[in-house]
Amino acid sequence: MDLPVHSLAYLGERRGDHAGALEHAQQALVLYRAAGHQVGQARALNTIGWCHALLGHYRRALVTCQRALPLHQELGDREGQAGTWDSLGYAHHHLGDHAAALTCYQHAIGLYRDIGDRYYEATTLAHLGDTHDAAGYPDAARQSWQQALGILDDLGHRDGDAVRAKLRPLRQARRSDATASAPSTVAAPSRR
Repeated sequence: MDLPVHSLAYLGERRGDHAGALEHAQQALVLYRAAGHQVGQARALNTIGWCHALLGHYRRALVTCQRALPLHQELGDREGQAGTWDSLGYAHHHLGDHAAALTCYQHAIGLYRDIGDRYYEATTLAHLGDTHDAAGYPDAARQSWQQALGILDDLGHRDGDAVRAKLRPLRQARRSDATASAPSTVAAPSRR
């Protein structure tokens, strides 16, 4: 059972109305609790956490998502677990705890692969690349972004453009490094 108010939270988030999305997710949580719908409660908690993260409330996001994760695990909701691991990774990333973020993203990617959700696997790979980049690992970032881009291109999804934009500066830097380290092909003047 997916409540319309929870769908409004998703739509608000996609439109960039994070405060409105948070409000709808909080309303959904109240309604799911009243109905005794545990999966809905866990998903609403993750949505609330995600919205907090998008609003820059990273510690609130962690607390809320840490409440959602055991519920998803208890219920066997692997899709919900994956989404919550991604939300936790995002919050950890923005708090500067890159090691925790990487661990969370790896959990999410594994679950998304297991359930065959290629789109969210790709978005989480993109988040993983962002964290590698922020932690100072450009090669790992490039690899994660390339994997994400490959999936998004296979799906024909427009989100591939954003990942392509992240790869562009890394490719240019690589070309500059290769040019700088390449031996000169200019012949020395003849000494006749």
